[in-house]
Amino acid sequence: MEKREIQTLGVFLRPSTPELKDYFLEFQSLAQKLGLRVILDSISAGMIGMRGLNFEELCEESDILVSIGGDGTLISTARRSMRFQKPILGINMGNLGFLTDLQSEEVASFLPHLKEGCYNIAHHTMLEGKISDSVSFVALNDIVLTRLNDSSMIYLKASIDGEFFNTYYGDGLIVATPTGSTAYNISAGGAVVYPFSQNILLTPICAHSLTQRPLILPHSFTIEVELGEPGVCNIVIDGQENKPLKFGEKITICAKDDGVKLIHSADWNYFKILKEKFHWGGFD
Repeated sequence: MEKREIQTLGVFLRPSTPELKDYFLEFQSLAQKLGLRVILDSISAGMIGMRGLNFEELCEESDILVSIGGDGTLISTARRSMRFQKPILGINMGNLGFLTDLQSEEVASFLPHLKEGCYNIAHHTMLEGKISDSVSFVALNDIVLTRLNDSSMIYLKASIDGEFFNTYYGDGLIVATPTGSTAYNISAGGAVVYPFSQNILLTPICAHSLTQRPLILPHSFTIEVELGEPGVCNIVIDGQENKPLKFGEKITICAKDDGVKLIHSADWNYFKILKEKFHWGGFD
């Protein structure tokens, strides 16, 4: 993706965190000194007692979007803004920060590079889910089909490109992107996949069979999943939104051709992040 001239930054803050006001004002001051215009979305603005633009106006006027919070804030921004195809810069105010590229203290030194075009834009695959062709949604990390309560397992039937291929009986099934491979997927025993690979990951959750194993597919396949017995299961989208899947309905999941574009610093290195976040290559 070609880099564009950046003049206007559209900012989203982590919800229910009014204490971010001081940091936002600091960020705004740093950006404005470089000649950059900063606009705040109306929900974030209301949270800190300021004025902002509604979501659609902000996305249309901004050259890039800036997420200030944690990975959850960035994921929400990516899902909501996908149709506008604006690059997103994540600033981490939380703990893990796998997707948010910058720590808050690194912003002052990075903004001049952003202004000068010294950064990278990376394409991350997203998933699109449709329930019986009526309800649709997108996910950056994963779409999870899981049981509604702790006392029962669910029985799922899965097809690839219209051909039945497997049943899952257990706590559920994770359908993840490579970006989401280090989220719920890794906790359930799935593989870590390079985030710019073009794959769809299927990982059973506590499968009631020793023969069930994670599966990595090319992103060109379409996955269909339905309940194998009467009941309802819960569909969890990026851990942020829930929808029911009823017996007799199908959820169809495929990779989106137009995913999300995340801004990374020029020296960003995925394997360095893996080592830092998972403490790989060291000794306790």
